[in-house]
Amino acid sequence: MNQGRRPSRMHGVSMIELMVSLTVGLVVVGAVLLSYLGSIRTSKLQAAYAEMNENAQIAMTFLGRDLLQAGYASPTGVSGSTTFARSYSARPVMGCDNGFAAPNTTGDVVCAVGAGKPAIEVVYEADIRNTVPTSAGVPSDCLGNGLPATTVGTATFYFAYNRYYLTTSAIGRSELHCASRQGAAGQPLADNVEALKIWYGEANAANPRQVVRYVSAANVTDWGQVLSVRVCLLMRSSDPVLTAEDSVTYLDCDSTLQSSADRYARRAYFTTTTLRNKMAF
Repeated sequence: MNQGRRPSRMHGVSMIELMVSLTVGLVVVGAVLLSYLGSIRTSKLQAAYAEMNENAQIAMTFLGRDLLQAGYASPTGVSGSTTFARSYSARPVMGCDNGFAAPNTTGDVVCAVGAGKPAIEVVYEADIRNTVPTSAGVPSDCLGNGLPATTVGTATFYFAYNRYYLTTSAIGRSELHCASRQGAAGQPLADNVEALKIWYGEANAANPRQVVRYVSAANVTDWGQVLSVRVCLLMRSSDPVLTAEDSVTYLDCDSTLQSSADRYARRAYFTTTTLRNKMAF
């Protein structure tokens, strides 16, 4: 006896169901991919800003440490009845808006003629406590070179003339360099310092211990009246990490909004340092 076939309980997937499944899968994969790419971009930005922060901190540490010592000198006697005679009494700092003609000159530094970037010289009496001494136990300059001895009366002193300025490296990066009166070529301290701007807090005869104005180097009337220094460093990322979706604007050292199409991240850092040894005398 012929028995009829039982209807199959298994059904195939319809084309509509297949298309819906593929669409849902593509949406999920796309969301995961976008999240992954976004995290990569965020990581690059965070790494770039962390690098700028670190480079700025290094540069500010070197500059701030020297500025805190600017004008320091040991007392060598009493001048008159109320003030000390000191081993060094000339200008504690000196700056040039267009840079130095020769940062490593063995004589007095002079300003360059024409366009350039600001530079500053910081002078103080060096010893084995406020500098890193050489293997011979001699105080050193910002490059670690031993300083020559200077005789004042019957005593021997050492004086540091550290000069900070910007220059371009062999691979095209703007770097903060330091040179000294020793004559050796300057050496880099921090990478990717795109701009340097310096203001000098100057007092006057009426208020010799009070800053009455901040001016550029060209407008300082008396370097002996400078009581504080304000520094701005405009840092740039090592690589172009910004995309079309990111903001390509930034505030420069004058707090002016700037824009750039090269996709490098930038940030300005400020610090103000009081010349403690000028305030004390």
